Amino acid sequence: MNQKVIKEHFWKTGVNGDVRLTEDELGWPDMLREEALSDYPETIFRHCIEIVGFNILFYWIKDENFYTIETEKDPIEVRRIFLDPDWDGSCEFTKAGVNKSGPNTASAGELLASFEDPTCIWTELKIEGVPISQVIEESAIITWD
Repeated sequence: MNQKVIKEHFWKTGVNGDVRLTEDELGWPDMLREEALSDYPETIFRHCIEIVGFNILFYWIKDENFYTIETEKDPIEVRRIFLDPDWDGSCEFTKAGVNKSGPNTASAGELLASFEDPTCIWTELKIEGVPISQVIEESAIITWD
């Protein structure tokens, strides 16, 4: 099966040496679908953010930026991760964040939105005018912790 390649050099290291980001890596990973007991995007989002309280790091392919939803902060913060000014261009995953290994949910960034109530995020959060439901579908979810 041929997978559409989105970025040739995305991951610093990959499974079996494959460092490409492919279309099948976008959206909610199977592990989160199983944990939420659903394939429905809103149910998965609400499970991860509202019930479990995961911090989420994702890469939106449309604008090629990394973002976080940080549920451990009060209020909950949504950030665009700052680009590393010393990025060498060799690996997309290392272009942002505070260290050379890539962004993480503790990386500094530009505050885009904050939410007192996590139940409002799904309906109110937009990035560049795009609802979070669409952003997540077009993103690689890098980590949840």
